[in-house]
Amino acid sequence: MFIDKYKDKQLNDSFDYIERFIKSKVKNWEVAPNTSVIEQEFASQIKSMTNDDFALLVMHSGYIPEFYLPDSSQETLYSKLIESLVCEWARRIGFTDSFLQTQKSNKEDVTIKRRNNVIVCDAKSFRLGRSQAAPNVKDTIKKQAYTTWLDQYKETKVGGLVTFPSLHDWKKGSEAYYYFTEGNPPIMMLFYEQMAYMLKKGISYKQVITFLKNYDKIFPEAKQDRSYYWDGVKNHLLAPTQKDRAAYNRFMEEAAKIIKKKVNHVISQIVAYLAEKRGMIEFELQQLSIDELRNIAIEARYKNECEDIERQQYNILRFRPHD
Repeated sequence: MFIDKYKDKQLNDSFDYIERFIKSKVKNWEVAPNTSVIEQEFASQIKSMTNDDFALLVMHSGYIPEFYLPDSSQETLYSKLIESLVCEWARRIGFTDSFLQTQKSNKEDVTIKRRNNVIVCDAKSFRLGRSQAAPNVKDTIKKQAYTTWLDQYKETKVGGLVTFPSLHDWKKGSEAYYYFTEGNPPIMMLFYEQMAYMLKKGISYKQVITFLKNYDKIFPEAKQDRSYYWDGVKNHLLAPTQKDRAAYNRFMEEAAKIIKKKVNHVISQIVAYLAEKRGMIEFELQQLSIDELRNIAIEARYKNECEDIERQQYNILRFRPHD
């Protein structure tokens, strides 16, 4: 198994690869980063990676760093680089005309293309620490959007693709799987680990196109059943033979170990950050007088006990008639 050749330090370097790249390119977040230029540099860099190193990077992707604030410039740039990663993956499996969209309104993230065949792709990323184990369906797939995206092309409209971090999957079933098996247009979901497997196995654009064109046969009816969808994907794309299934299962078992290491790596980063933060707070408080400490304690308790009702008061004053 190719994963066995990576030591812990190499794995940690891969886990931090995108975050480290962003840190090297953006020194001042008070100024909006030139996302387009940074993405092009990133695309050039990952293009030169070996297939194994790139497959490893793809495998554990799709998890936004915990220290990036929601809707921040950091999060936006990270998401763009995930799209760049997906675009490079598409090119490596044979969709050589693939490109990123620069227009965000009513457009897909990545246009996966080979000659006259077009697949519209939405590249998903979520935080490991998000409040829900799995996202809302509307945050994952909006079927009408795929139809709108595809309708903008004159070429052969093959279908849609959602690239998705597996740790945010629905445990049993979901309305999302209904949409993934409904067809018209066919919209498939792939985990980043499965995309890595396709790179290693040599599954090419031809199999992807054939799979999407046979969607109505593979999924004769739409179901919310998780296993129904994944059985179709595995049996008709990722592992159509018994030998393939054995190789696929081994790979996914190893990939699960890598993803677990990624989670542990993130936890260790948070633990280190919290310890450093606590130490800094303790040091600063030791420099204060009793009265200063008392005032801090009063403000902290007041905020803890009154923050919600203060917010409600603010909303009343803002939205409702009053003297």
